[in-house]
Amino acid sequence: MKNWLLHMKYCPSLSVKQLSKLWREIPKDRLRSLAPNEIAVFLEMPEEKSERFKQEFYHFNLVSTMNELDNREIQLVSIEDDYYPQLLRELYDPPLLLFARGDLELLAWEKLAIVGTRKMTEYGKQILHHLVEPLCKESLVIVSGLATGIDAQAHREALEVGGKTMAVIGSGFFNFYPRENMELFEVIMKSGLVLSEYAPHMTARKWHFPERNRIISGLCLGTLIIQAEKRSGSLITADAALNQNREVFAVPGGIFGLSSAGTNKLIQEGAKLVMDAQDIMEELRQ
Repeated sequence: MKNWLLHMKYCPSLSVKQLSKLWREIPKDRLRSLAPNEIAVFLEMPEEKSERFKQEFYHFNLVSTMNELDNREIQLVSIEDDYYPQLLRELYDPPLLLFARGDLELLAWEKLAIVGTRKMTEYGKQILHHLVEPLCKESLVIVSGLATGIDAQAHREALEVGGKTMAVIGSGFFNFYPRENMELFEVIMKSGLVLSEYAPHMTARKWHFPERNRIISGLCLGTLIIQAEKRSGSLITADAALNQNREVFAVPGGIFGLSSAGTNKLIQEGAKLVMDAQDIMEELRQ
């Protein structure tokens, strides 16, 4: 089924939710034999989208695609693989196929997600410096989304102390976003692991990021929010973690700071208040 999933990933007209619907509702032995018009009818695609999907379906070439992936050292992680992370399998809508570059052994490590605002302040940077090193010493892989701000700094802190880090991105490998973190992206592919649910040629789209966030939280035992505004995307990750029955942690901030409004609200709603790494480890060890 890995080749079939790869084929579907190279049909941009097929959304993540639609692919999940196919996987859940159609027996696996039938999926491989479905013609594109049958898929389009089952998913009730509008005529224009159906025609586009059919063109994408027949344009796909498995041999040339696999050669391209091999040349760029991109590996495939299927939900049917033994090394697919068990925590991800527990999701209602797990990613069925992930594109990966780096150390796949990290998939078996215990992980903590750290996310936060793109508008990181000096306070946020100090928090990361305070927390990441002791968390890495507990052999936790630091997982984040390689966005600007807290995400990127969480990755950097882990690398600087010799820890392990994993990035889940909202674009394909050939069109990495955001461009300002390209150097960090290259470093993590060499010394950590980068994952994407999207085919390498895909550009980032706004709906990719909430889809990506469910993977960040889904990989991890818990999610730590460091600085988040009231409408921050980081709160989407926190909601995903709660829906996945995972731990949610938050670092408090000043009551007048915009970048603390989201984290303080999370604490009011029951997220564990974090002042040091031990606060996190106490929960995870349970």
